[in-house]
Order: sequence, then structure tokens, then C-alpha cells
Amino acid sequence: MLNVKEVTDHLKDLEITDSEQIVIRWILEGKIKAKRTKNLNIDYIIKPGDLAAFILKMQIEKKSKQFGVDYQQWEKTFHENQILKEEIEELKSIIRIEQSKVRGLKKMLTAEYALSESPPFTYTTFLGLDPDADKALIKKEFKKLLKALHPDRGGDERLFKVFYEQYRKSGV
Repeated sequence: MLNVKEVTDHLKDLEITDSEQIVIRWILEGKIKAKRTKNLNIDYIIKPGDLAAFILKMQIEKKSKQFGVDYQQWEKTFHENQILKEEIEELKSIIRIEQSKVRGLKKMLTAEYALSESPPFTYTTFLGLDPDADKALIKKEFKKLLKALHPDRGGDERLFKVFYEQYRKSGV
């Protein structure tokens, strides 16, 4: 336990104040926690922990005024940034795992396609015709498909455009 004189000496060393009257005023205002004593020579006793809390508060206020920064808000923001950095690192590792899964799936699909011996995709196989069908029959089937897909007949405009382009490119 410290008395007012000892507290004033500590605060003087830290260049917070050098007056016992100011220390007593801070005690009366409740800025420094203290208890009244029954001893007539000592008016107040202050716990070292309470004094340390007051000193820390005063130093923060001094630095805030000196640099124009709210250190408590800065510390809170710094802590939040640390949490966000940790979350970013966690997300990066999740992304790396997912990317490796995708690479593995691509390799599997490539191997599966290489093993399957399906015939090449041609207009005749798409239209359900024999591979050696003549051009007139292919043209007739293409026109049926385009007629069904035409937007004026309730078909899908995008599909119609895609198949019309293929029809033009095929030269049938």
C-alpha cells in the first residue's frame, strides 16, 4: 500500500505530476482508486495495482495527445487485422486444397477419355444418322433441327444461332 506522498513521488518520476494537491484531486474525482485511513498522519492509501492502472491510462492519454492517435482503437484494429490475416491464411490453404482436388479430377478425366474408345463426334452421329449418309440427307435433318429450334416456332434463339452457325460452317 502506498500513501499520497509515495504516489506523488512515483508520478513525479514519470513526469505525470509533481503536486500532492493534484494527486488528492484525482483521488477525490475517482481517477485514482484510494481508501481513507484511520491514521491521522496518512489520509489515503493506494494499492500498487490501482496506481499502475492509473499510470498506464495517463501514458495512453499523453501519447494520444502527442501523436493524435487513439491507441485503444488502434490496438483493437490491430487485433482485428491479426484475426483477418489468420482467416486469410486459412482460406488460402483451403483454396490450395481445392485446386489440388481440381487438378486430380482433371487428370482422372483425361485418363478416362484416353481409355474410352468412342467414335469421333460428327454431324451424322449428332443427327442420329449412319456415318456414311449422303449430304442431302444430312442437309434435310439439319433443316428439320433448325426449324424446330427457330424462335418464331417457340424454339430457343441461342441454340438456333449456334446450330445455324454449325450448319453454315459444315458446307452441307
